Amino acid sequence: MGVDLSETACLEAAANAVLHGVDARAHVMTSDWFSRVHGRYDLIVSNPPYIPVAEMAALAPEVRRYEPWAALTDGGDGLGAYRAIAAGAAAHLTARGRVMVEIGPSQAAPVCALFAGAGLRNTRVLPDLDGRDRVVMAEAPVRE
Repeated sequence: MGVDLSETACLEAAANAVLHGVDARAHVMTSDWFSRVHGRYDLIVSNPPYIPVAEMAALAPEVRRYEPWAALTDGGDGLGAYRAIAAGAAAHLTARGRVMVEIGPSQAAPVCALFAGAGLRNTRVLPDLDGRDRVVMAEAPVRE
């Protein structure tokens, strides 16, 4: 299942699923994070808008001009999406499920703290191929 707040992005994702022959298995829908998502998943992955609004002017022009604003920033400190993901992930993960999110270069500690505070376990940071912090991964909380 794929979700996005943008209906245009969902239509593009659905078209790509058809193009690559996975349309029978893929379900794409418009949702504000978990608002329309039901069920539990083994893996939740997100590349959320994480650029703080104060840093938007410094982005490369080809990014700033052609990427949708909402795909780049939450309009605040860049952590809004992580707050929403942390708040909803535990309820949508299977017992052995994991959540993985792309992060900006200075966001590892605050995102790990948000996930740990939401009860997610074994939160850790994974580097990209250049050795920079790039992904925060966490496991579902222990359920009794």
